[in-house]
Amino acid sequence: MKNYDVLIVGGGPVGLYAAFYAGMRGLSVALVEAFDEVGGQPQNLYPEKKIYDIAGLPEIHGADLTKNLLKQLELVPYDCFTGQKIGKIEKNEAGFSVSTDSNEFQAKSVLMTTGAGLLAPRKLDIEGEESRYQAGSLSYFIKDLESFRGKKVAVLGGGDSALDWSLMLENVADEVHLVHRRPKFRAHEMTVEQVKASTIELHTPYQVSALTDTGLELQVVKSDEKCLLEVDKILVNYGFLTNHLDLIEALDVTRSGRILVDREMKTNFDGIYAAGDGADYQGKVALLSVGFGEAVIAINAITNSISLDHAITKGHSSSLFGK
Repeated sequence: MKNYDVLIVGGGPVGLYAAFYAGMRGLSVALVEAFDEVGGQPQNLYPEKKIYDIAGLPEIHGADLTKNLLKQLELVPYDCFTGQKIGKIEKNEAGFSVSTDSNEFQAKSVLMTTGAGLLAPRKLDIEGEESRYQAGSLSYFIKDLESFRGKKVAVLGGGDSALDWSLMLENVADEVHLVHRRPKFRAHEMTVEQVKASTIELHTPYQVSALTDTGLELQVVKSDEKCLLEVDKILVNYGFLTNHLDLIEALDVTRSGRILVDREMKTNFDGIYAAGDGADYQGKVALLSVGFGEAVIAINAITNSISLDHAITKGHSSSLFGK
Protein backbone atom coordinates (compact mmCIF):
# COMPACT_ATOMS: atom_id res chain seq x y z
CA MET A 1 0.00 0.00 0.00
CA LYS A 2 1.37 3.41 -0.98
CA ASN A 3 2.18 5.66 1.97
CA TYR A 4 1.30 9.21 0.92
CA ASP A 5 3.06 12.19 2.47
CA VAL A 6 -0.30 13.91 2.90
CA LEU A 7 -3.90 12.81 2.47
CA ILE A 8 -6.29 15.69 1.88
CA VAL A 9 -9.90 15.14 2.95
CA GLY A 10 -12.20 17.28 0.83
CA GLY A 11 -11.96 18.30 -2.83
CA GLY A 12 -13.35 21.82 -2.64
CA PRO A 13 -11.34 24.87 -3.78
CA VAL A 14 -9.11 24.87 -0.67
CA GLY A 15 -8.46 21.12 -0.97
CA LEU A 16 -7.60 21.43 -4.66
CA TYR A 17 -5.19 24.29 -4.06
CA ALA A 18 -3.65 22.44 -1.09
CA ALA A 19 -3.05 19.43 -3.37
CA PHE A 20 -1.32 21.66 -5.92
CA TYR A 21 0.85 23.40 -3.35
CA ALA A 22 1.77 20.10 -1.70
CA GLY A 23 2.76 18.71 -5.08
CA MET A 24 4.78 21.84 -5.76
CA ARG A 25 6.66 21.24 -2.51
CA GLY A 26 7.43 17.71 -3.69
CA LEU A 27 5.00 15.84 -1.46
CA SER A 28 3.06 12.78 -2.61
CA VAL A 29 -0.64 13.58 -2.41
CA ALA A 30 -3.93 11.70 -2.16
CA LEU A 31 -7.09 13.80 -2.47
CA VAL A 32 -10.31 12.14 -1.27
CA GLU A 33 -13.71 13.67 -2.06
CA ALA A 34 -17.11 12.38 -0.93
CA PHE A 35 -19.00 13.71 -3.97
CA ASP A 36 -18.66 12.26 -7.47
CA GLU A 37 -16.84 15.38 -8.66
CA VAL A 38 -14.45 17.82 -7.04
CA GLY A 39 -15.05 21.55 -6.65
CA GLY A 40 -17.04 21.71 -3.41
CA GLN A 41 -19.87 24.20 -2.97
CA PRO A 42 -18.91 26.52 -5.86
CA GLN A 43 -19.00 23.58 -8.29
CA ASN A 44 -21.80 21.43 -6.89
CA LEU A 45 -24.22 23.96 -5.42
CA TYR A 46 -23.85 27.20 -7.36
CA PRO A 47 -21.60 26.79 -10.42
CA GLU A 48 -23.04 29.93 -12.07
CA LYS A 49 -22.67 32.18 -9.04
CA LYS A 50 -19.89 34.75 -9.26
CA ILE A 51 -17.10 34.86 -6.68
CA TYR A 52 -15.43 38.20 -5.97
CA ASP A 53 -13.02 37.69 -3.06
CA ILE A 54 -10.04 36.07 -4.81
CA ALA A 55 -6.99 38.25 -5.37
CA GLY A 56 -6.28 39.00 -9.03
CA LEU A 57 -9.70 37.78 -10.20
CA PRO A 58 -12.27 40.61 -10.36
CA GLU A 59 -14.97 37.93 -10.68
CA ILE A 60 -15.23 34.24 -11.56
CA HIS A 61 -18.00 31.65 -11.68
CA GLY A 62 -17.77 28.65 -9.36
CA ALA A 63 -17.50 26.18 -12.25
CA ASP A 64 -14.72 28.21 -13.88
CA LEU A 65 -12.82 28.39 -10.59
CA THR A 66 -12.86 24.58 -10.43
CA LYS A 67 -11.61 24.35 -14.02
CA ASN A 68 -8.74 26.72 -13.25
CA LEU A 69 -7.76 24.84 -10.09
CA LEU A 70 -7.76 21.52 -11.96
CA LYS A 71 -5.65 23.03 -14.75
CA GLN A 72 -3.21 24.27 -12.11
CA LEU A 73 -3.11 20.77 -10.62
CA GLU A 74 -1.96 19.36 -13.97
CA LEU A 75 1.46 20.83 -13.14
CA VAL A 76 2.06 18.34 -10.32
CA PRO A 77 1.51 14.61 -9.67
CA TYR A 78 -1.37 13.65 -7.37
CA ASP A 79 -3.95 10.90 -6.92
CA CYS A 80 -7.63 11.83 -6.72
CA PHE A 81 -10.40 9.58 -5.39
CA THR A 82 -13.99 10.80 -5.78
CA GLY A 83 -17.25 9.32 -4.53
CA GLN A 84 -15.52 8.03 -1.40
CA LYS A 85 -16.71 9.11 2.02
CA ILE A 86 -14.13 8.94 4.78
CA GLY A 87 -15.17 6.52 7.49
CA LYS A 88 -12.31 6.46 9.96
CA ILE A 89 -8.84 7.89 10.56
CA GLU A 90 -6.57 5.91 12.88
CA LYS A 91 -3.05 6.60 14.08
CA ASN A 92 -0.40 3.91 13.48
CA GLU A 93 3.40 3.59 13.40
CA ALA A 94 3.66 4.78 9.79
CA GLY A 95 1.33 7.74 10.28
CA PHE A 96 -2.38 7.27 9.64
CA SER A 97 -4.65 4.59 8.28
CA VAL A 98 -7.58 6.23 6.49
CA SER A 99 -10.55 4.13 5.42
CA THR A 100 -13.42 4.99 3.11
CA ASP A 101 -16.51 3.03 2.15
CA SER A 102 -14.53 1.45 -0.72
CA ASN A 103 -10.82 1.91 -0.08
CA GLU A 104 -8.05 2.18 2.48
CA PHE A 105 -5.13 4.61 2.47
CA GLN A 106 -1.89 5.10 4.37
CA ALA A 107 -0.55 8.62 4.94
CA LYS A 108 2.12 10.34 7.03
CA SER A 109 -0.18 13.32 7.64
CA VAL A 110 -3.80 14.36 7.09
CA LEU A 111 -5.16 17.75 6.04
CA MET A 112 -8.87 18.33 6.59
CA THR A 113 -10.37 20.69 4.00
CA THR A 114 -13.95 19.54 4.41
CA GLY A 115 -15.42 23.04 4.41
CA ALA A 116 -18.45 23.25 6.64
CA GLY A 117 -18.84 19.49 6.48
CA LEU A 118 -21.47 17.50 4.64
CA LEU A 119 -24.17 20.03 3.88
CA ALA A 120 -27.94 20.00 4.03
CA PRO A 121 -29.95 23.15 3.22
CA ARG A 122 -31.94 24.86 5.95
CA LYS A 123 -35.56 24.34 5.00
CA LEU A 124 -38.77 26.23 5.57
CA ASP A 125 -40.37 23.29 7.38
CA ILE A 126 -43.73 24.27 5.94
CA GLU A 127 -46.43 21.99 4.55
CA GLY A 128 -46.07 21.45 0.82
CA GLU A 129 -42.35 22.27 0.71
CA GLU A 130 -41.22 18.84 -0.44
CA SER A 131 -43.81 18.59 -3.21
CA ARG A 132 -42.88 22.05 -4.49
CA TYR A 133 -39.22 21.03 -4.44
CA GLN A 134 -39.97 17.86 -6.39
CA ALA A 135 -41.98 19.88 -8.91
CA GLY A 136 -39.08 22.26 -9.43
CA SER A 137 -40.83 25.45 -8.31
CA LEU A 138 -38.86 25.59 -5.04
CA SER A 139 -35.09 25.24 -4.78
CA TYR A 140 -32.26 25.78 -2.30
CA PHE A 141 -29.50 26.69 -4.77
CA ILE A 142 -29.19 27.51 -8.47
CA LYS A 143 -27.35 25.43 -11.02
CA ASP A 144 -28.94 26.97 -14.12
CA LEU A 145 -29.92 30.65 -14.17
CA GLU A 146 -31.75 30.16 -17.46
CA SER A 147 -34.42 28.10 -15.70
CA PHE A 148 -35.49 31.35 -13.99
CA ARG A 149 -35.72 33.41 -17.17
CA GLY A 150 -38.98 35.28 -17.54
CA LYS A 151 -40.23 34.08 -14.13
CA LYS A 152 -41.43 35.85 -11.03
CA VAL A 153 -39.00 34.79 -8.29
CA ALA A 154 -39.01 35.09 -4.50
CA VAL A 155 -35.62 34.84 -2.79
CA LEU A 156 -35.83 34.06 0.93
CA GLY A 157 -32.90 35.13 3.11
CA GLY A 158 -30.87 38.11 4.23
CA GLY A 159 -27.22 37.11 3.92
CA ASP A 160 -24.62 37.66 1.21
CA SER A 161 -25.68 34.64 -0.81
CA ALA A 162 -29.38 35.64 -0.90
CA LEU A 163 -28.56 39.17 -2.03
CA ASP A 164 -25.97 38.00 -4.58
CA TRP A 165 -28.48 35.61 -6.11
CA SER A 166 -31.14 38.32 -6.18
CA LEU A 167 -28.84 40.61 -8.15
CA MET A 168 -27.96 37.84 -10.60
CA LEU A 169 -31.62 36.86 -11.02
CA GLU A 170 -32.52 40.47 -11.79
CA ASN A 171 -30.83 40.01 -15.18
CA VAL A 172 -32.98 37.03 -16.23
CA ALA A 173 -36.23 37.05 -14.20
CA ASP A 174 -39.24 39.29 -14.86
CA GLU A 175 -39.56 40.08 -11.15
CA VAL A 176 -37.34 39.44 -8.15
CA HIS A 177 -38.72 39.69 -4.61
CA LEU A 178 -36.32 39.51 -1.66
CA VAL A 179 -37.99 38.38 1.58
CA HIS A 180 -36.17 38.71 4.90
CA ARG A 181 -37.45 38.27 8.44
CA ARG A 182 -35.41 41.17 9.83
CA PRO A 183 -35.49 44.91 8.97
CA LYS A 184 -31.75 44.89 8.16
CA PHE A 185 -29.73 42.56 5.97
CA ARG A 186 -26.64 40.66 7.10
CA ALA A 187 -24.86 41.03 3.77
CA HIS A 188 -21.89 43.22 2.86
CA GLU A 189 -22.80 46.93 2.88
CA MET A 190 -21.85 47.39 -0.78
CA THR A 191 -24.12 44.50 -1.80
CA VAL A 192 -27.00 45.91 0.25
CA GLU A 193 -26.64 49.27 -1.50
CA GLN A 194 -26.64 47.54 -4.89
CA VAL A 195 -29.85 45.73 -4.01
CA LYS A 196 -31.52 48.93 -2.79
CA ALA A 197 -30.59 50.65 -6.05
CA SER A 198 -31.92 47.77 -8.17
CA THR A 199 -35.41 46.80 -9.33
CA ILE A 200 -35.57 44.05 -6.68
CA GLU A 201 -38.64 44.45 -4.49
CA LEU A 202 -37.85 44.18 -0.78
CA HIS A 203 -40.20 42.60 1.77
CA THR A 204 -38.99 43.19 5.35
CA PRO A 205 -39.57 42.17 8.07
CA TYR A 206 -41.60 39.26 6.70
CA GLN A 207 -41.55 35.53 7.24
CA VAL A 208 -43.20 32.81 5.19
CA SER A 209 -46.33 31.53 6.91
CA ALA A 210 -47.60 29.22 4.16
CA LEU A 211 -47.10 28.04 0.60
CA THR A 212 -50.01 28.75 -1.73
CA ASP A 213 -50.94 27.48 -5.18
CA THR A 214 -49.71 30.74 -6.69
CA GLY A 215 -46.76 31.56 -4.44
CA LEU A 216 -46.34 32.51 -0.79
CA GLU A 217 -48.29 33.76 2.17
CA LEU A 218 -46.16 36.26 4.08
CA GLN A 219 -46.64 37.43 7.63
CA VAL A 220 -45.16 40.51 9.25
CA VAL A 221 -42.83 39.38 12.05
CA LYS A 222 -44.45 39.72 15.49
CA SER A 223 -47.77 40.67 13.92
CA ASP A 224 -50.93 39.03 12.60
CA GLU A 225 -50.74 41.07 9.39
CA LYS A 226 -50.47 38.85 6.31
CA CYS A 227 -50.28 39.26 2.55
CA LEU A 228 -50.02 37.08 -0.55
CA LEU A 229 -47.05 37.15 -2.91
CA GLU A 230 -47.63 35.58 -6.32
CA VAL A 231 -44.45 34.05 -7.79
CA ASP A 232 -43.49 31.24 -10.14
CA LYS A 233 -40.34 30.12 -8.34
CA ILE A 234 -39.01 30.23 -4.79
CA LEU A 235 -35.34 30.19 -3.82
CA VAL A 236 -34.85 29.33 -0.14
CA ASN A 237 -31.47 30.73 0.89
CA TYR A 238 -31.34 30.28 4.65
CA GLY A 239 -27.89 28.70 4.56
CA PHE A 240 -26.89 25.13 5.29
CA LEU A 241 -26.85 22.81 8.27
CA THR A 242 -23.47 21.21 8.78
CA ASN A 243 -22.85 17.58 9.58
CA HIS A 244 -19.12 17.42 10.24
CA LEU A 245 -17.42 14.14 9.59
CA ASP A 246 -17.03 12.52 12.97
CA LEU A 247 -13.70 11.00 12.09
CA ILE A 248 -11.66 11.39 15.23
CA GLU A 249 -13.39 11.92 18.54
CA ALA A 250 -10.20 13.38 20.02
CA LEU A 251 -10.26 16.44 17.72
CA ASP A 252 -11.09 19.69 19.50
CA VAL A 253 -13.94 21.60 17.87
CA THR A 254 -15.39 25.03 18.53
CA ARG A 255 -19.00 25.74 19.49
CA SER A 256 -19.76 26.32 15.79
CA GLY A 257 -18.63 22.75 15.01
CA ARG A 258 -15.40 23.75 13.27
CA ILE A 259 -12.03 22.16 13.96
CA LEU A 260 -9.84 24.17 16.30
CA VAL A 261 -6.33 24.84 14.94
CA ASP A 262 -3.26 26.84 15.90
CA ARG A 263 -1.39 29.36 13.73
CA GLU A 264 0.20 26.54 11.72
CA MET A 265 -3.21 24.97 11.08
CA LYS A 266 -2.35 22.11 13.44
CA THR A 267 -5.14 20.42 15.36
CA ASN A 268 -4.68 19.06 18.87
CA PHE A 269 -4.04 15.66 17.26
CA ASP A 270 -0.42 15.35 16.13
CA GLY A 271 -0.17 14.96 12.36
CA ILE A 272 -3.67 16.20 11.54
CA TYR A 273 -4.22 19.68 10.14
CA ALA A 274 -7.25 21.65 8.98
CA ALA A 275 -7.77 24.58 6.58
CA GLY A 276 -10.67 26.41 4.98
CA ASP A 277 -14.19 26.88 6.31
CA GLY A 278 -13.93 23.77 8.49
CA ALA A 279 -11.04 25.24 10.51
CA ASP A 280 -11.40 27.80 13.29
CA TYR A 281 -9.18 30.06 15.38
CA GLN A 282 -9.30 33.53 16.91
CA GLY A 283 -9.81 36.12 14.17
CA LYS A 284 -10.98 33.59 11.59
CA VAL A 285 -12.47 35.09 8.41
CA ALA A 286 -14.44 32.62 6.29
CA LEU A 287 -13.34 33.65 2.80
CA LEU A 288 -11.92 31.56 -0.03
CA SER A 289 -8.88 33.81 -0.22
CA VAL A 290 -8.17 33.15 3.45
CA GLY A 291 -8.65 29.41 2.96
CA PHE A 292 -6.06 29.36 0.18
CA GLY A 293 -3.56 31.02 2.52
CA GLU A 294 -4.37 28.53 5.27
CA ALA A 295 -3.69 25.68 2.85
CA VAL A 296 -0.18 27.06 2.20
CA ILE A 297 0.50 27.43 5.92
CA ALA A 298 -0.68 23.86 6.60
CA ILE A 299 1.38 22.30 3.78
CA ASN A 300 4.48 24.18 4.86
CA ALA A 301 3.99 22.96 8.43
CA ILE A 302 3.51 19.38 7.19
CA THR A 303 6.65 19.60 5.04
CA ASN A 304 8.66 20.75 8.04
CA SER A 305 7.21 18.15 10.40
CA ILE A 306 7.87 14.92 8.50
CA SER A 307 11.18 13.54 7.26
CA LEU A 308 11.17 13.87 3.47
CA ASP A 309 14.29 13.53 1.39
CA HIS A 310 12.30 14.41 -1.72
CA ALA A 311 10.63 17.55 -0.41
CA ILE A 312 11.44 20.82 -2.14
CA THR A 313 12.51 23.13 0.67
CA LYS A 314 13.62 26.10 -1.43
CA GLY A 315 12.54 27.84 -4.57
CA HIS A 316 9.49 29.69 -5.86
CA SER A 317 6.83 28.65 -8.34
CA SER A 318 8.41 30.86 -11.01
CA SER A 319 11.66 28.88 -10.80
CA LEU A 320 9.89 25.50 -10.63
CA PHE A 321 7.54 25.95 -13.57
CA GLY A 322 9.13 28.79 -15.55
CA LYS A 323 10.63 28.07 -18.95
